[in-house]
Amino acid sequence: MPHSLLEFDLDQLEKRGIDRYKAVVIAAQEARFINDQIRLDIIEPTDKPTTMALKRLYEGRVVENTENEVNE
Repeated sequence: MPHSLLEFDLDQLEKRGIDRYKAVVIAAQEARFINDQIRLDIIEPTDKPTTMALKRLYEGRVVENTENEVNE
């Protein structure tokens, strides 16, 4: 696990089919989800929601939400 979010290896995410732009969208969705859980007292925050979301994404604990994608 990296010591800082700046040390995340993007190659590891790309091996899982997540480019940097997709990572931003996924992390933002996860951060909103975490924020809702904090507001409802479901979880206790250990960090800022964005930091928690990035850690979960990097650890492979986030599933991409494809329900709202538009098919061209």
